[in-house]
Amino acid sequence: MPRINFDVSNDLDQVMTKLVKDTGSSSKSEVLRRAIALMQIAAEEKQKGRKLVITEQDRTPVVEILL
Repeated sequence: MPRINFDVSNDLDQVMTKLVKDTGSSSKSEVLRRAIALMQIAAEEKQKGRKLVITEQDRTPVVEILL
């Protein structure tokens, strides 16, 4: 498996640490893999003319995620 190393700010490191806890991820690497998977889905759907939208339980749109 290829390995990638990069530096992040302290703020981003804190966000990633919180996301590990909040999402039940096993590591920061898993958080990044999930984030990339979500970005891939959003990009593919955008190419199809679709949008990524956060909705309330009754499907009322709350926010549109723009790429």
